[in-house]
Amino acid sequence: MVKQVTLLVLSSALMVSPLLVRAEQGAQLERPCLHGRSEQPNQQARRERAVSLAQQINRAENTGPARPAGEARRYRPLEQLQNIPPTPAGFRLQFNTDGATYTFSLKDTLDSCQYAIFSDQDQAIYEATPRMGVRIVPVETR
Repeated sequence: MVKQVTLLVLSSALMVSPLLVRAEQGAQLERPCLHGRSEQPNQQARRERAVSLAQQINRAENTGPARPAGEARRYRPLEQLQNIPPTPAGFRLQFNTDGATYTFSLKDTLDSCQYAIFSDQDQAIYEATPRMGVRIVPVETR
């Protein structure tokens, strides 16, 4: 009887232990979001520097050189903007302009939740994380 109970306990332990190892590995792989309710002061400072950079890009694009009355504003490439601070550590800046419009994003490459900042010539600044696990269904064409 003791042998049977011992054998049952050992076989149960062998079956459960791989599940525990996998659960522990999964927990190690899932890193918490850097921005949100549990944001640490150093991450908050990085995020605030990125938001400030976004504000400065918008300001620089919209206070450019004087133009003749009736002439449409021409937006400049990032390299031509003045007083733009460096991109905060861990963020990647992507900037595009065709002269008539501009868009840019600042993506936090350190954040497992992929936090990003976006803005354009309308000057609204958006902060968000992408939706994960969304199924995209193509529109049928006729």
